[in-house]
Amino acid sequence: MRQRISLPVACGLAAAGLATAITPAFAAEPVLTLTAPAALALPLHPASGSPKPVALDVRLDYPGTAEGLGTDVTFTVDLTKLAGVASVREATAGGTGQAAKCTPVASTLVCTERGVRPGSRPGVALEVTAAKDAKNKDSGEIRVTGAVSGATVRSAVTAVTVGGPDLVMGEMALKGDPKPGESQPLPLAFSNRGTQSANGVVLELEASRGMELAERYDNCEYRTTRTSTTAVCAVDGEFEAGASYELAGDSPLHLKATGHARAELLGYGIYPAGAPVKAEQAQTGADAKPAPGDQAAKDPAGKTPGGTGGRKLTAKKRAAALAPALRGPDLNPADNRREFVFGVVNTADLVAEPLVVKGKAGATVKTAVAVRNQGPAWVFEPRSADPAAVVEVQVPPGVKVLTAPAACRASGTAAAPRYLCSTGSSLRESEKAEFPFELRIDKAVPDARGAITVGRSGPGGELQRHPFDPAPANNLASFTVNPTGPAPSPSATATPKPSPSASASASPSAVPSAGATPAKSSSGGGPLASTGSTAGVVGLAGAALVAAGGALFLAFRRRAAGRA
Repeated sequence: MRQRISLPVACGLAAAGLATAITPAFAAEPVLTLTAPAALALPLHPASGSPKPVALDVRLDYPGTAEGLGTDVTFTVDLTKLAGVASVREATAGGTGQAAKCTPVASTLVCTERGVRPGSRPGVALEVTAAKDAKNKDSGEIRVTGAVSGATVRSAVTAVTVGGPDLVMGEMALKGDPKPGESQPLPLAFSNRGTQSANGVVLELEASRGMELAERYDNCEYRTTRTSTTAVCAVDGEFEAGASYELAGDSPLHLKATGHARAELLGYGIYPAGAPVKAEQAQTGADAKPAPGDQAAKDPAGKTPGGTGGRKLTAKKRAAALAPALRGPDLNPADNRREFVFGVVNTADLVAEPLVVKGKAGATVKTAVAVRNQGPAWVFEPRSADPAAVVEVQVPPGVKVLTAPAACRASGTAAAPRYLCSTGSSLRESEKAEFPFELRIDKAVPDARGAITVGRSGPGGELQRHPFDPAPANNLASFTVNPTGPAPSPSATATPKPSPSASASASPSAVPSAGATPAKSSSGGGPLASTGSTAGVVGLAGAALVAAGGALFLAFRRRAAGRA
């Protein structure tokens, strides 16, 4: 019999889960902020061998306007409430070659960082390990205070628990080479291999732009950026230790390859839902500053609630501040998320636009080199930061480049100058990329010829054709100065005046792309890290999500252990 688990609405993440104290009212001096994870879950001490430590990173936001403050910062780590639960030591101590910052003093660690400069984030890296006799669910607290001359520093509090949930996302067997327009189900399944139940989970899906999340649910929040769509769903219920779960039949998820899909990526993860933060850990009003890397700190443009039930968000008076939903600590965050790369059989036609410039000797002109993607696919490599396209501009004889865009670098020789211009990491279907140049015609040479070529950078820096481009002939276009015959469009005319008389608008066309080779899904690895911060998916830049409310349900059902 299916076990139903209802999902109240609590979508979005406050990614870093930062613990800070409330700002003193009317402080006479600037107030700086210590940041640390709101909670940590520690693996139990094993019967034999050494326990596995969990990283605890404490940082001070030391703004660029902090001139006049002291250059030495002291961090005092209070371990009074951690006795018998866990031990704490400096992570750099013991064989790293770095000078130790911390000294044990009674039940504290006193750590000093010297020579701090405005705009930096001084801090201390700690390791927390469960005590040998600590039992599952034992808990304690780490309080860190800071001191810097000329400023008040908010303290940070981290709750510590021995044991906890360990959610493990199962690997989905997906079709790696779907056709444009083809849809497939997402058989999401996960297990809790920890020592405690998870009271609610946060499901995250991020699909690159060519893959579409077909369903919308009211307890999910969606954000679309230039390269991806992210869904964050808050799922309520008790997810027991030792049990496995899968999506319920009445709340399916499907992924559809769009007409512009080619090389695509899906990231999917499952995380324990965080407990509401205490009043002393919450920032309100003007003092609420997300930490660097916090998803909520990014531009919320494009963020929309999901759902098809027609429910509207309403508000009523509340007695207490409502804390945002956070990711909770997980015993091994490395296995919470997986990725799958798709290779959709498709093409993208990149085209270089011909360019014509006219003018007398001594004249200047502003114009633009342009290329366009004629699709049908967009150009993007999910796991690469390389530009979607590189444009080589061979400058005609008698022409001097006065200014070139930052995306272009000079190459060639003085006698035969050329420029290599890079687009961004993506080029959408039907999108045009332009590179503005200011030129001076030093010598009026009739039919002076250069060239514009679009492609990608090869291993030795040479320009190559994209493997998915089926029409290489239109990768090359002419760049002509003072043509004697009919001039192709676009063109620009210069005058002898210091200011240019016209600017050209090029209309390049694009090259089609063939399907990429699908790759198997993978999950991360490495040592345990402090939890409470969200990581973006899809190399892809990460996505910014703000806690929101609404009402609907996404159901999970419990299934036999070991399937996820």
